[in-house]
Amino acid sequence: MSATLYQLTGQMAAIEEALEENGGELTPELEEVWQETAESLPMKVDGYNKVIANMTAYSKNIDAEIKRLQTLKKTADNSVKRVKEHLVDVMKQWGIVKLEGSYCKMTLTTSTATEVDEETVLAPYRSRLAKLDLPDWITADLKVSKTALKEAFKDKDVTPAGVQFVENQSLRIR
Repeated sequence: MSATLYQLTGQMAAIEEALEENGGELTPELEEVWQETAESLPMKVDGYNKVIANMTAYSKNIDAEIKRLQTLKKTADNSVKRVKEHLVDVMKQWGIVKLEGSYCKMTLTTSTATEVDEETVLAPYRSRLAKLDLPDWITADLKVSKTALKEAFKDKDVTPAGVQFVENQSLRIR
């Protein structure tokens, strides 16, 4: 059985140590061990190279499989989306709000989405923030809370510039 890379490294360290103890004199015994170690090292390097090549190929195969599965997932997700859209269209067309089967219930639900043009909404506040003399190590990030915005203007006829409330219908399956 050939020596492991760890053992070969240990042998090289032992040779160096023996050379230091001998004042740099290379004895025939040290030369023999050094020769065996030097001859074994290229085989180990080749062996490690094969392992690296095999693992690299395996990794590439995994990447290819991940891409294949992602494509299948996207196809399945798009199919679900199209079927649900078709059901919503049919239910709207016939004025159906609820369908009950033996195993599930489908309900057409309406929700309000808040669409925000953040540049328009935050512009007046950014100009106020710019007037503050803050040191460079303090930063302030302005964000719009769509939930709070929706709550603040839900019963009002007027909405701020850059804000739009859009009603969406979706299918709930239970």
